[in-house]
Amino acid sequence: MARSAVMLRQACRLIPFERSISPGVQISAELVWRRDGWLELSYGILARAAKGIDVLKLPVGLNDGPQQGQRKDELWTTTCFEAFIAAPGEQRYWEVNLAANGDWAVYRFDGYRSGQTQQELSMPPTVRLQRGVHQLRLDARIALEPWWTPGVCPDLALTAVMDRGQEGLSHWALSHGRKADFHDRSTFLSA
Repeated sequence: MARSAVMLRQACRLIPFERSISPGVQISAELVWRRDGWLELSYGILARAAKGIDVLKLPVGLNDGPQQGQRKDELWTTTCFEAFIAAPGEQRYWEVNLAANGDWAVYRFDGYRSGQTQQELSMPPTVRLQRGVHQLRLDARIALEPWWTPGVCPDLALTAVMDRGQEGLSHWALSHGRKADFHDRSTFLSA
């Protein structure tokens, strides 16, 4: 079976906004934008501490393999993998939220943090999880039709929120402004 052409591939290491994060925790992210209207996201966490991945607050009962999640709001209040995609030259953009248990949300914004609505999808994202003592990997695939213009590569930001329990949330992104604000278009990569 032939795979569709890749229009854009971005792989990177995310950096934490908070300075208190141990250098033993690393997060990588990858985005693949396919010509046939699919967005593929992959996130990897490596935690070299003695507690390994248990330093993070994750949903209970996680198993490796496909996750059966549902649309859910406020995923960013705990461990959440995110992508922000924007139409080049336009104010509108979308926020994708993915939880390790497969829960998800996609929102459309008309402008900076304004005009937020739930983006309807033709089908829910597929989410697959692999978990080890010191690592976690989440892979997701999202259909962009009919709401994204075919053939147009996005401006984008790959981000993550890590819930460290009593130590609080940490905010990870490709780059940060003066505050941890994933909606800040100046931190997006241009297509």
